[in-house]
Amino acid sequence: MEHTLIYGFATVISLVLAYLFSKRGQKNFPVAIPFPFDQHALTELIYVYFVTSKFHDGDIAGYFRSLRKKFGDVFYLGPLFSQPYNCPTLCVSCPEVQASLVRKEKDLQWLVSLPETVHQIHGEKNFQTFPTGPEHAALRKVYSSILSPKSLEKFTTVIIQYFTELWNDLESKGEETMILEEIRKTQLRLMCKIFFDIGGDSDEERKVLEQFCDDFALTEKALFAMGGVNSKEFKDGLEARKRISKVLNDKFDSIFDSRIAESDEIVNSKTKNDYSIGSAMHQIVDSLIRLGCKSKDDDDFGQTSYKAARENLYLLLEASHGTTMFLTTSMMYLLNRSDNYEALRRVREEASVLEPTYESLKKFSFGEACVNETTRMAPIIGSVTYFIPEGKAFKIRGKDIERPVALNLNSSNWYKDNDVFENAKTFLPERWLPGEKEVSKFARSIYRPFGFGRHLCLGFPLAKLVMNTNLYCFARNGDRSIKFDEDKVKLEPGLFPAYKVCDGFIGKVIAK
Repeated sequence: MEHTLIYGFATVISLVLAYLFSKRGQKNFPVAIPFPFDQHALTELIYVYFVTSKFHDGDIAGYFRSLRKKFGDVFYLGPLFSQPYNCPTLCVSCPEVQASLVRKEKDLQWLVSLPETVHQIHGEKNFQTFPTGPEHAALRKVYSSILSPKSLEKFTTVIIQYFTELWNDLESKGEETMILEEIRKTQLRLMCKIFFDIGGDSDEERKVLEQFCDDFALTEKALFAMGGVNSKEFKDGLEARKRISKVLNDKFDSIFDSRIAESDEIVNSKTKNDYSIGSAMHQIVDSLIRLGCKSKDDDDFGQTSYKAARENLYLLLEASHGTTMFLTTSMMYLLNRSDNYEALRRVREEASVLEPTYESLKKFSFGEACVNETTRMAPIIGSVTYFIPEGKAFKIRGKDIERPVALNLNSSNWYKDNDVFENAKTFLPERWLPGEKEVSKFARSIYRPFGFGRHLCLGFPLAKLVMNTNLYCFARNGDRSIKFDEDKVKLEPGLFPAYKVCDGFIGKVIAK
């Protein structure tokens, strides 16, 4: 009752102030939201409106969409989105302005703005949030080799094996289960196998995988723990992160010790090694050695450090299974809804003529369209906020922007806008294929499910391959489907992921 009164009182005040502001406002930035008081007073207004209305409904994309339609595609927000920097935030939805800012990314020296909980779980030097510069570029280069097309081709055989086993097993059991958890466990085992050769073949490896599964469930909760770094949820997650990292770090150190003895051969080799499945750590170690790393204590060679490269092993494993599992689950939910039967029929038809190879799966055009449509309707993140430290002012649309400031580059507010995507709330994979229903050039320009610029998700080719291959394995059995209560099971909005299937997607895999 007390919270209801507080929300109601704050909402009335914010709506009255919003009305007064709107009476004085114009349509285009920088006067889209006028400044009758100082900028901070205005941003607090929007902050209050956010907290008391859309935020506790979870519809963040809808909130930004309503603000964009009211104030234009560039406007100021309150300090909530700049945390932990507590400075004004400029929300930028215009794709042209976003592109112009991304081109200045290095000069503006921006930092990805995320809560301290995320920074501590992912590590100080994770390459997704590390500042643009030589060390960031070096880290991405070290890791890019394990996600090359040649590596993806080798991964495909194992991915097919794991997802075929998953769907055959669930179908044979014929029991109601939590689909998200089954996909989570499969993708975790899969990534441990293709990256680190931890496949669960021994009792020790099975114990490691079980511990990983439990610990990643804790770190997922810790990322955006509402109580911050002092909460029990975060502290439990941080301890879980340390346990995961110890296993990965010990294995990495052991590989480095063995490979450094062959450093001359690695550096002077004229041919590229033909790495096998599970050799990601070997590839990373060899890249470090080629850059000049001579010991585990080296922290100033080739513009990166041993510890920074090792620290990112955690993020590699978390993102490769934990992020993609939400997208994979959402895609299975959307395709198995009764109103999307035609899309599932087309997936089955196309999968039936494909061979289980990397090259053949490249031709899975409708499957890839389903991936694109899923990332539109159920994106992992809807925006990325960057902090720009003090320095010389820069311009947006001819107007000086004072620093420090945060830039919220927002894309998902467009995704369910009927003015951009026809029947935006309907699952229509064909909109991503050439033809009369194809999306517009503008729609493609605002569709950025994996980010952009120098912080584009490094693993997005693998994520798309995993989703595509999973779909192929599911649909090869032409009468397989997932039965669930469509009145209860829905996509629900949130902070991270931006959308997910509620309650873990309770359903039963059947074959008619």
